[in-house]
Amino acid sequence: MKTFLNQIDSSNFTENDKMILDYFIQHKNHLPYLSLSDICKDLYLSNATIVRFCQKLGFKGFNELKFTLRNELHSSSDFSNSWKILQRRTAVLKDFIDNIDAVKIKDICSEIMRNKSIYIYGRNMSSLPAKYLYSMLNSMDIPCIYIDWIDFLRALSKSLPENATLIIFTNYGEASIYQSIIDSCHQRHANIIWISSSEINPSLLTDSDTYIWTQEVPLEHVHLRTKMTSFLVVQLIVEYLRHHIKKQEDPF
Repeated sequence: MKTFLNQIDSSNFTENDKMILDYFIQHKNHLPYLSLSDICKDLYLSNATIVRFCQKLGFKGFNELKFTLRNELHSSSDFSNSWKILQRRTAVLKDFIDNIDAVKIKDICSEIMRNKSIYIYGRNMSSLPAKYLYSMLNSMDIPCIYIDWIDFLRALSKSLPENATLIIFTNYGEASIYQSIIDSCHQRHANIIWISSSEINPSLLTDSDTYIWTQEVPLEHVHLRTKMTSFLVVQLIVEYLRHHIKKQEDPF
């Protein structure tokens, strides 16, 4: 049975790309059940190389490619649309987990533990992970302030304490929304942590900022975005902080 893999134009591919494509075609029946590490061992390539190849084909990562291939191979199966959507979400989430930058999570936690002036902003759907982080930090006796009103954030940005930390949860990192706020924050040497569903406009970023792109996709037929990966990022931050606090309380 031919799949979308057989229709790919490889004329502009690198040698590694061609080797990966050949491997995928030869193993298409088993590919949906292979792990990324299995393929890397067979091809002597890194995880990142395989993921970049999948992205070149238009997928978020390897698991989303596997999901599409599995649907093609089992197109006669009686999955409901809802189940297919759930599988796709799961594939995207697993790709994010496989490629998450542990150093960034550690840096965020170090910033939270170091700074006594922490502000968390999130509105609409972004308020959900923002409020969760706010609640968990306070439960660990890490004081912070939650903001859900963009106009209040705009006013506050002009009077933030020097070197404060501002954690922004957002769906859209657009300059038209945030530029004046971020300029004021940077003037006061505030440290910005972005946890964004979409790519941040580069004009908003400085070298001192931390940026995690959660790659959350819009919900079908609704102008909203899922927050699974944002919640995952928050949970990783919380678990790291809890472990660090417990280690301080019980060093032995």
